[in-house]
Amino acid sequence: MTTIEMTVRELLQLPIMQGASVISGAQGLKRAVQEIDILELPEPEQGVKPGMLLMTSGYSLRDQPSWLAHMIRTLAGLGAAGLAIKPDGYLPVLPMEAVQASEQYGLPVLELPDGTNYAAIIQAVSARIASRQAVAEQHSDDVYRKLTAMVLENIGIQAVNDHVSGLLKAPVAVIDNSGATIVASPAGWDYRHAIHPLRRTIQVDRRNVATLIVDKETLDTLEETGIEQARLVLALELMRNRIIMDTGHRLRGNFIDELMTPPTPPRHEVEQRGRQLGMDPSQLWEVAVIEGQTAPEEEWISQLLEPEAARYGVRPHVEFRSNRAILFLPTPAAADEHEARRKQEIIPWTTIVGGWLEDRQGMLTGYRAGIGRPTWLWDIHESYSEARHSLSISSRLSGGGAMTAYKDIEIYHLLRATVDERGFGELFDRKLGKLKQYDEEHNSDLLRTLFFYLESRGSLMDTAAQLFIHRNSVKYRLERIREIAGFDLNDAHEQFVCHLCLIYYYLLESPD
Repeated sequence: MTTIEMTVRELLQLPIMQGASVISGAQGLKRAVQEIDILELPEPEQGVKPGMLLMTSGYSLRDQPSWLAHMIRTLAGLGAAGLAIKPDGYLPVLPMEAVQASEQYGLPVLELPDGTNYAAIIQAVSARIASRQAVAEQHSDDVYRKLTAMVLENIGIQAVNDHVSGLLKAPVAVIDNSGATIVASPAGWDYRHAIHPLRRTIQVDRRNVATLIVDKETLDTLEETGIEQARLVLALELMRNRIIMDTGHRLRGNFIDELMTPPTPPRHEVEQRGRQLGMDPSQLWEVAVIEGQTAPEEEWISQLLEPEAARYGVRPHVEFRSNRAILFLPTPAAADEHEARRKQEIIPWTTIVGGWLEDRQGMLTGYRAGIGRPTWLWDIHESYSEARHSLSISSRLSGGGAMTAYKDIEIYHLLRATVDERGFGELFDRKLGKLKQYDEEHNSDLLRTLFFYLESRGSLMDTAAQLFIHRNSVKYRLERIREIAGFDLNDAHEQFVCHLCLIYYYLLESPD
């Protein structure tokens, strides 16, 4: 690709520069010449710009040629392209210190040909730079028009990215802020394997929404221009995709509101609208509710959910309400209803969401979640109700574990319908009234110890873990329970009755 910059090496190839030679600093001949001017002052700080080639007769240095080394170091620090000396006799010999400075900083020092005319050189170089600038502007316009046309024709972001990759003759990827690949060219290219990754941010509404990654060691000016145009067009494409996605999300949210508020629409309508909105009615859906003091961060939930969705090839949906996130989690479609019921176990959403909550390095520490059973889309309100019941019952019976599945507490939910019956209260008083009285008088925790002991099927270790005490303390408390209540904890029937009584007590203790 032709570059806009004219390097010092290319400048020496101009007809007007025939006879010019390189005195020192040849390693800097690749420096770009963006402007050319005359310098006749020993202090070059004023007016020198990056990419500027300075010409001098050396008149200002005739009495102190040692200053030339200082001038070269200063020009190098200012990013100048080089220094061209006119052989008019003021500097017949370049001081060794100046040669060393030129070599050290890679700033080319040229000797202009005899009879050099400053004005002619400036005119020739400026004309060449202007010509290349025109080429660059035309190239930029062509790139922008081509890419914009692709966006307007709705060819898609993959085609746009493929075109950018072709222009740059290098692999190109666009990634989101979490590092997930939005699009890559060639398709499937993993940007993490890039040898020379060059990164450019993509902004929408002054926010960084993505990053453009090019696997290329260096870019010339025309390529940089192409990238700038690509960033603009990719931002347009991402913004359009975001608008489409937001619109779809809003429509799905409205649809879910209808599904969650009985009476729900007829099944045939749910199936039709579900397909239109990307909520496959042939899939089973589980609802998980994650709640805390405040709703979880939307971006964090998205970062957790997107890889799992991609892994299983499904399209979940998330709603944020008050202090909770509501996740609508599908399982891939199956050939028939029987197969679909069996395939509900393919995606262990309970394990996945529970893992998020237990990750101490994540942002869901301290949050709780409940998840309902898989159901059809038109019955999704049932799974949501079960998720809410899971959270409520969990907080009563165990103080609120991180993750509770309805299938694990279904029997407790069914028992809630009878906890206000008089018979249960009388049975509790007969069986466990003395323990309750003892706890109240001594500020002890025997009832909860018994509950966790029965809940864990007689495990001292699990009971100790739930109560955050030593197993020997559990053994001591169990002995006190036997003494006070006077029943045999090894009797299966006694255990069953006591367990039901405790469930009654804790469900009644914290009513909705």
